Amino acid sequence: MQVAAETVEYGGLRANLNREGWSLMGLGRITAMVLASVPLISIQYLMVRASRRHWWHFAGLWHRTMARIVGMDVRISGVARNEGATLFAANHISWIDILVLGGNIPNASFIAKSEVAGWGLLGNLCALHKTEFVNRSRRTDSARQRDALAERVQEGHSLILFPEGTNTSGVRLAPFKPALFSVAERAGATSEQPLHVQPITLAYTEVNGMPLVRSQKPWVAWLGDVELFAHLRQLLARAKIVVTVEFHEPITLQEAGCRKNLSRYCEAKIGEGLERAHRAEMRLGPARSLSKDTVSQHA
Repeated sequence: MQVAAETVEYGGLRANLNREGWSLMGLGRITAMVLASVPLISIQYLMVRASRRHWWHFAGLWHRTMARIVGMDVRISGVARNEGATLFAANHISWIDILVLGGNIPNASFIAKSEVAGWGLLGNLCALHKTEFVNRSRRTDSARQRDALAERVQEGHSLILFPEGTNTSGVRLAPFKPALFSVAERAGATSEQPLHVQPITLAYTEVNGMPLVRSQKPWVAWLGDVELFAHLRQLLARAKIVVTVEFHEPITLQEAGCRKNLSRYCEAKIGEGLERAHRAEMRLGPARSLSKDTVSQHA
């Protein structure tokens, strides 16, 4: 009997996701995820309530453990800033971005849309990583939410932001939303120390030792029309997935001039990193260099 296939289209990208059942590898991995999560999540539940500063160790360990079980080979370029609070801005491709970044950026929480808090187990797991949930549709809450984020920064906590406001196929970036960088303005106005913003490029480049071509991007990218459980089943059937994480040069709001320039700087740096990753993935050699500084172009 021939297996039915579902055609998925997202941002112009079309691919077929087969509706096959669970593979033995997938079943083994999901079992390992459950067995490893029970003790780690239990300890993390206590740590979040007992300590405001030392909560990340078990949270980071859980993310790294899940990434290994899923088959992620994380390759890091550059260094994450670890001197005081930092706002990390990354492109967003899949739910596994959370595992990759959550396990490799110490003492950093995610900024997520408020709907995620209601996603059952996923929402609870996000809360255990001290995720800040924001309601982007209610402007009356924006000032309060901005103040809450600024307070986290003043306490020395770093934050991870996805400035596209959505996930993409990983082929190209969606336009960045400058309004999401308002936390940098508020934090800078209420603190003597400027908040540094560090762009991060995420790129999934290989599956099972082969380049991840356009038609295979939905194996990794969590597309809008695919349910999470179906995507998890597809993902766990792949032996190894290579993800590159490139940390770019940090910048402050004062150096950028305004949050629009800050958004442009991050978008340009992340875009350059994505191009480099794709060229390396397809063995095309180094990407072309830019001759002008992005911030000075838009200042």
